This record gives sequence, C-alpha cells and structure tokens, in this order.
Amino acid sequence: MDLATFHPVFLFLGVFQAVVAHVEPPINATLHCHNLHNVLNWSYDQLSPGLRFRINILATSSLNGAPDVVWVDPPAELQADLSFLSDPSNVYHLTVTAVMGQNESIPAPHDGIIFSYFKDSLDGQICFVDFPPVNVTAQPDNTVLVRFTHPWLVYRHKLQRSKNTNPRSRKSNDAPLPIFHYDVMTTNQQHYRWQCVDSVCEEKLPVDAAQKKHCLTMSGEMKKISVQGTQPYCVHPVEESPSYIVHICVVGTLLFGSAVAFVLFMVYRKKTMPLTSIPNSMTFKSKVKQWTGGPGLIQETVSVPEVEATSPTPLLPTEENEFTATVTSSTEPELRLPIGVSTEDEGVSDDVEVGNDEGPGYMPGSNFDEDEAPSGYESRPVLVEFAPGELAEGYRG
Repeated sequence: MDLATFHPVFLFLGVFQAVVAHVEPPINATLHCHNLHNVLNWSYDQLSPGLRFRINILATSSLNGAPDVVWVDPPAELQADLSFLSDPSNVYHLTVTAVMGQNESIPAPHDGIIFSYFKDSLDGQICFVDFPPVNVTAQPDNTVLVRFTHPWLVYRHKLQRSKNTNPRSRKSNDAPLPIFHYDVMTTNQQHYRWQCVDSVCEEKLPVDAAQKKHCLTMSGEMKKISVQGTQPYCVHPVEESPSYIVHICVVGTLLFGSAVAFVLFMVYRKKTMPLTSIPNSMTFKSKVKQWTGGPGLIQETVSVPEVEATSPTPLLPTEENEFTATVTSSTEPELRLPIGVSTEDEGVSDDVEVGNDEGPGYMPGSNFDEDEAPSGYESRPVLVEFAPGELAEGYRG
C-alpha cells in the first residue's frame, strides 16, 4: 500500500512535533504479529509519575468498530495487545506517543509501523499464520499421505473478531469453509498444488523411492492470508516387512501332507495286521536248558517251553518252583530226561511219552516183554533227583 494514503496524518505529526518536542519519545518500538496475535512493544529511558503512552491506530479501510486509540499506564509493561487488528483486507499504521499532562512527545517511530495480514501487501510488515499440524504417513506404494485440519477451523475465531467486533453479527460456524489453496514441495523438488474445502484436508502424492527420508515443505493461502509451514515434514519410507504368506503355505502343506501320510500308514497297518492277535498268556518262550550228567556222560540240550503265568499269584511257593534239576551219575553212556513229570509227584509215571524223533524203531521200555528182543532201542533205568531227598526212576533208550 502507498504511504501517501496516510499523508494528512504525517503532515499533522510534523507540525505537532515542533510543539511538544520537550517530552522524550519512546524508543525501540517494534511489532510482533504472528498467528493473528499482534503485540506492540517499546521502551523508555526514565519513567516519571503521571507518564502515559498513547497508541494511535490508522487503517486504509474501516476499523469495523475497533478503537483507534489505546492507552497504556505505567507501571504496566510497555506493550499493547493489538490482536483485534487482523483483518487481511486492511492495512494498519501504528505510532506510540509519550504523554505527560498537557505535553506530548513526538510519535515513535518516526515513520510509524505499517503491517497487514494481506499476503500481497506492498508496504510494511507482512504477517502470517502457521500451517496446522501436518500428519505425513509413508505408504507402501512409494507414496505419502498428507493430512491436516483446515486452517479456517484453527483461526476463524480471531478472524471473525477482527472482521466485526459485534458478536451478534458474526457469521455462523456452520457456514461453508473458505477455499484453502496449498502447495507441497518434495525432497526432489517436485511441486504440487491442491485446494481444500473440507474440515480435514487429505492428499496422496508420489515420492522418490531412492530417498532415505521423504521431506515435504508446505505453504498455503486462505482469505488472502499467508499460511506457512514452520518446518519440513519428514517421514521414513515404509520398510518392506517379510511376507509370512509363503511360510504359512509351506507349513500348512507340510502339516497336511503329514496328516495324509499318517492316515495312509494307519490304513496300511490295519490291512496288513492279522485279524486276531495272540494273547500274551498264550505266548511260549523257549528256554534252552542243558542237562549235565556225571563224568563220562554225553551232555544233551533240551528245549523246555516256558508258559507265562496268567495269574498274578504263583500257584506254588517260590521255594518249590526254584529248584535245580540234577542228574545222578550213572555208568550209562546216555542220559534222557522224562518230559511231563511234575515236581509234586513222588514217582515217575511209567507212561511218560518221549518224542519219537529218535528213530522209527523206538518203543517205550515199559512195553518190552522179557521174551522179546528189543528192536532199535533198549530200555535202561535211570534215577533222576527232582528235589533233595526225592529220587525217581526213569528210563532211557
């Protein structure tokens, strides 16, 4: 804005300066304007009792009911909150004057302070607002998702207050949101421009996959106000996590194959096994025993089948079952053990049957007649000791 707009004021201040030059003016007057919060600060060498400071406000257009003069009385801080001067369609001019009774200093600074929230203002200090918090999320397809709140929802209360100080005449909060134009610049200098009229602005943009970190710089414009990002918004690329689908398929296949193999094995075993199984009580365990005769006798090995007991209680006492069969010495060259003789019998039955694998001419010795000559074998008496003190007479062919 051209400074000639304020030339009547400057003329008046120049004339007034010659009259009140005897009061020291304020020094170091500065304005801090940011996020629609405006604070004017100054300093003074010697504060005297009764000293006051006046801030004069001029605008290129109407102040919309805002005051054009603000007073500050020490010992308050030498500053003034001028946040109500935030209309982006207006340009403001400020001066600070020290007042002591009827005397006044020259306005400070000499040319005043000109500021505006209009981003294209030609004169003075241009104020801006910060970009709302931005959430940047890396996506797996070499893109990033940008999300943030519409700036109007963040700053609308201050803007409405500066536009019109009458609360009854303010616009409803349900009014449509103004268009927000914003620009995004990526790390590889790719520029994107979008606009948003939703409460949450969201866009997805591609990024360079070769970058180790994706950083975005953002700026925008809302109702002629500059909206600037305070920092680059960075995010690391998405690290491709190992896919567990292949592992799950392999493990599932192995488990399924194992289950099928087990079922086939059980079917095969069922078909190949006999229908009935022999009980353990019917199983005979052969135990080879070697009977030894006296000196000069031929040793013979006899295989005696051993029957497992089906009852948990022994039928005979242990002492009677554990005996050692011995053969008394005899002058006979052969020794033969009777089969089927029980230890409880005190004698040996004459009808003991002996296996007939000795030869076709074998006959029991008890059946020989005295007049008949033996054919093949001759019955010979042999004494067998079954227990200590118990002898039995047997026969050997």
